[in-house]
Amino acid sequence: MRYLGIDYGKKRIGLAFGERGLVCPLTVYQNNNNVFDKIQEICLNEAVDRVVLGMSQDLKKEIEFFAQGLAKRIGLPIVFQDESLTTREAVDKMLVSSTRQRARREKIDAIAAAQILTAYFLDKKD
Repeated sequence: MRYLGIDYGKKRIGLAFGERGLVCPLTVYQNNNNVFDKIQEICLNEAVDRVVLGMSQDLKKEIEFFAQGLAKRIGLPIVFQDESLTTREAVDKMLVSSTRQRARREKIDAIAAAQILTAYFLDKKD
């Protein structure tokens, strides 16, 4: 199966791709009216089978609303994965690798999406 990991944020949405337990950060999009179109295009181009959406208790209602709209648009199963500390872990990894601050800002959400997908693979029961 092919998976798309999503780190939802009010301003930016990070995406990561995963297959057979291997995960790769993909891209970051601005959270605007075009984001469903962009995600749908990635799902089609990459033959995604399932979406793993990070769930934050702080943004629970917004994430659930986003998931409903996305599900209608892409027609794929969406599962939720706890995203506690994924952004912090992503920052820590980038600091260890000496990633410059500007590059961290540009990539952080995609790396957090990869962390969400990695956690899903570790927890996966399906």
